[in-house]
Amino acid sequence: MDEILGKGKFYAPKPVGLLKELLGFATDKDSIILDSFAGSGTTAHAVLALNKEDGGARRFILCQMPFETKEQEQKKENICEEITAERVRRVIKGVKKAEDAPLRAGLGGTFSYFRLGKELQKQAILDGRDLPTYEALAGYVFFTATGEKFEPKEMKRDKWFVGASRDRDVFLIYEEDIEKLKNMALNLDLARTLGNAERKKLVFAPTKYLDQDYLDRLNIEFCQLPFEIYQRATET
Repeated sequence: MDEILGKGKFYAPKPVGLLKELLGFATDKDSIILDSFAGSGTTAHAVLALNKEDGGARRFILCQMPFETKEQEQKKENICEEITAERVRRVIKGVKKAEDAPLRAGLGGTFSYFRLGKELQKQAILDGRDLPTYEALAGYVFFTATGEKFEPKEMKRDKWFVGASRDRDVFLIYEEDIEKLKNMALNLDLARTLGNAERKKLVFAPTKYLDQDYLDRLNIEFCQLPFEIYQRATET
């Protein structure tokens, strides 16, 4: 740990060798490993090292609060960003001063770093009391539907476009106004403006005025707001 981030950066990190040993007999080569208390990121380090050794394709999910103590919060020492994520970045790219040859060369792999936003409250949306902003809901539906990172700068709100995943484009027909929402729908004119018919499109909207046969011809999958976003969230 000291050779990766410097001496004294994290108190009592877990040993990589021990975790790698445990993962070796407790997981398959394509397992997904969840660490709900990621700390210094040793679990990710061990997963990447094990993949490097046996050619595995294990993936990891790390969860970590930005601050573990009041002192860290006061000093704005975000360990999630400055220690956990930074360690993963460095072991992927390589640590020049490392004694271990694979670590020195870099363990390879990729990862995405996400900050969780405010929780969307289902009942508040249903009641129209606390509707999320367009960007907040766009990020939520995009990630829950695709599992990929949401990039706000890719949005084209005037065209209801949220973003493109590997296999489809995602659209959100929505306004942060309960009265406007009552009159919003995926209709014929709107469906014809949603881009290339050869590209799959996932469209979130309050309702639709088109039958499924027509939507299929336009390569559109319709998801009704607000219920469908929660259904999809439970399926992923």
